[in-house]
Amino acid sequence: MARSTRTGSALSNSSVHSGSQDMDESDALLPSYAELERKKKDEEGSQCIAARHVLAIMAFLGFVNVYCLRVDLSVALVAMVNSSSTSSNSSKSTDCPAPGKDNSTSPAKVGEFDWDETTQGYILGAFFYGYIVTQVPGGWLASKFGGKNLFGYGVLCTSVLTLITPVAARYSVYLLIAVRVLEGLGEGVTFPAMHAMWGSWAPVWERSKLAAFTYAGAQLGTVISMPVSGLLCDSDFGGGWPSAFYVFGKS
Repeated sequence: MARSTRTGSALSNSSVHSGSQDMDESDALLPSYAELERKKKDEEGSQCIAARHVLAIMAFLGFVNVYCLRVDLSVALVAMVNSSSTSSNSSKSTDCPAPGKDNSTSPAKVGEFDWDETTQGYILGAFFYGYIVTQVPGGWLASKFGGKNLFGYGVLCTSVLTLITPVAARYSVYLLIAVRVLEGLGEGVTFPAMHAMWGSWAPVWERSKLAAFTYAGAQLGTVISMPVSGLLCDSDFGGGWPSAFYVFGKS
């Protein structure tokens, strides 16, 4: 009885020892965090700038361009529409002029289109009808065709459609709405495509930092597009308001 007990304890001790030895061997095969950091520094030291950082800069500029293409119509629409058609019921001001000033004002530029407020709302909202459609399919398309190709073709499609926006507006308001819907379809894949690329290119310890830097380009694009579009519409460059679409579409 004592012999069997000693035998069982010896077998258990040997199994525990062999199990701990196997765990030690498997742990030795896994790289430690220090080794990963050292490997990352060696890779970065062998080149001037890491490939993921180049991708972050290019993606940042891409989102600047994307949001310039999105926002330009919001400003240009003010110059495109004849203000008398939306404010026909407004009365002229009868305030007395300030001392030393006459009551004359500089002539305002008259827009080409007699679109009411409802029509303008349809034009501005048409983009988002297309934008919401390709949000979920964009992730699947990125995994099938690659995020780089999907992002590039999405921006290219939106740029081409932005260039033909003045022609579409002068031809028909319905054609303009259709063009804006197609622009939304093109831009709707940009964020899913970028998510797919960072899922493959960004290390875990830098994923949040790289993504935040990339998507900050969207806010910068809005800041750039609004004042620049206003200046272009107010100038005689490119025929006035069409220049806002030509400049950002070619960029």
